[in-house]
Amino acid sequence: MAPRGPAGQGLLWTRHDCGVGEIVVVTGADLPIGRRVVAAALAEPGVDRVVAVGAQPSARGADVDPDGPELLVAPFALDDARLTPLVTGATRVFLTGPRSGLDIDGTGGSDIDVVGTRSLLASLTRVGDVSTVVVLSSALVYGARTDNPIPLTENAPVRPNASIDAAVERAELERLCGTWARSRGATCALVRPCIAVGPENEKWLARSPWATAGLQISGDVPPVQFIHFDDLTTALIAVCRSRVDGPVNVAPDGWLSVEEVRALKGPTARVRIYKPFAYVLARIGKYFGVAPGDPDALLAASGPWIVANDRIRSLGWEPQHSNEEAYVDADSGGLWARLTPHHRQQLALGGAAALVLGAAVGSAIVIRRHLRSGR
Repeated sequence: MAPRGPAGQGLLWTRHDCGVGEIVVVTGADLPIGRRVVAAALAEPGVDRVVAVGAQPSARGADVDPDGPELLVAPFALDDARLTPLVTGATRVFLTGPRSGLDIDGTGGSDIDVVGTRSLLASLTRVGDVSTVVVLSSALVYGARTDNPIPLTENAPVRPNASIDAAVERAELERLCGTWARSRGATCALVRPCIAVGPENEKWLARSPWATAGLQISGDVPPVQFIHFDDLTTALIAVCRSRVDGPVNVAPDGWLSVEEVRALKGPTARVRIYKPFAYVLARIGKYFGVAPGDPDALLAASGPWIVANDRIRSLGWEPQHSNEEAYVDADSGGLWARLTPHHRQQLALGGAAALVLGAAVGSAIVIRRHLRSGR
């Protein structure tokens, strides 16, 4: 069906006249997680309208039923006045974005629009009837710290690293939304996933520190968890249905050691440098536009932030992908990625180990020579 609707007031993709039902607002609808949440919300019973808010939201991937809920596509910023009439009567809100800048945890960017979120909440105060707010945050709000217990529960203190802006902003987003929801008598679920991955962010994963390739910090490497986008989406829907109030960790069962991730990744070049030098090198690369990822991600990968999933499981949620399966689905490794995790592990721990060591040593020598010649 071709989009229709008044100019400047969003695009109406499908209409459903069945009385008053839930009106769901999803921000970040142009990002992989937001798109999934929109599709899931359209399939929820009792939903009358879904408002997809984002810079370039799309109905692609959403199973639009002509007799189902209406889908309003709102390509506006969160503080755009044109958004206000579209969110009138909203009862449920998913704040999954927008985010911008270099990604840090797989959720779509490190810069959080806290100001825009505050403006959206102000609009909802005037025109909405919100009973449930679901905030996509990050387990990074616990901080990437060597003294973190493994795993962290929701009772752990929020203490983001001051040097990681993305973590500080997420903590502020949680505080802002929680305060607003309490003032309105609404529930506010603060969803804190581990590293989120899927086919859409395979390039990000490949250049992130958690890929165990490229620039790495020397010393002890903490374990890591990977949640698949699909499983994170079902978790967001589950906390919304249950009207959870407060923090909820989202992760598969268990976690992976760096050796296990390397076994899944396979032979690849790695350069291990002490943390201060690695961070400076990454910052220089970012400045000259040659860095493959966010330097702050190096700091985020230097300490563990492994989370327990008991609370989300108590809601009946079950992950459909293990840590290994989520990583493999997001890893752009060609033929290697198409092997099963078990076979990849067998190969990597066998004869490929020598190749990995040789590539890492060779790369380190080249970089050291380059640094010395630049003195």
